[in-house]
Amino acid sequence: MSKIKIVSIDIDGTLLNDQREITSEVKSSIQQALANDVKIVITTGRPLPGVRDILSELGIEGNNQYVITYNGGLVQTASGEKTLFRQPLSVKEFQKINAFMLIQNTYVQVETQDAAYTTNHRIHHWASFENSLVNLPLFVLDTESALEKVEFIKAIANAESDELDTIQAIVPADIADNVNVIRSTANNLEFIDRHASKGHALLALAEKLGIEQAETMAIGDQANDYSMIEQAGIGVAMGNAIADIKHIANAQTATNNESGVAQAIEKFVLSK
Repeated sequence: MSKIKIVSIDIDGTLLNDQREITSEVKSSIQQALANDVKIVITTGRPLPGVRDILSELGIEGNNQYVITYNGGLVQTASGEKTLFRQPLSVKEFQKINAFMLIQNTYVQVETQDAAYTTNHRIHHWASFENSLVNLPLFVLDTESALEKVEFIKAIANAESDELDTIQAIVPADIADNVNVIRSTANNLEFIDRHASKGHALLALAEKLGIEQAETMAIGDQANDYSMIEQAGIGVAMGNAIADIKHIANAQTATNNESGVAQAIEKFVLSK
């Protein structure tokens, strides 16, 4: 087995337990891996401001450690000082998404590296929750044309889960064929550039660091983790992962409430 040199780890349902905590076992295994010069890359749909506390808690800091944000739309140093990969969503694609969401009467916003923007004057409560969770200030713009001056990474629709189930099933082909439509939580429906994904970002970072695909590992549980589980040298499904993730994974670990991340790191990274 090739020595694993980089581990990509999802946050919700993977790194964090259901109390939104990192267990002592998970923290210890990650810190041991870091001490052995293994890159631990937090890989998430959140922006960097929404993961800084997690990075600090784990000791993933500085310009020699990395984080993948916006579901693969952005790869940065943990310090945020350097961007290694960026795949923004075009204004043209957002205009199609916004028009579709207007027909559905569903709230949608776009997100940059450090802020969120919307033309909706009535903010959905799930959007308020999301923006608070990831520490993004929200700016309400009067016109869609004002967004042409904003370089955003993704668009995100917020609604009740059953409403988004219906909307996801009827996304028009002229949108679905040109962007990646993904679900990171029940109340988020996200749109990123078709060339952006957690898997693509992981392999792009690995190549930048001179790491072979076989030396990569990814751990996740939800649909937005599919690409990295599929493309990593070792794809590990959490015990609480959805069936599609378990089906394509090379291995399965315990649940997020049973420190599954720690068990995977100990088995595939720390064992001699």
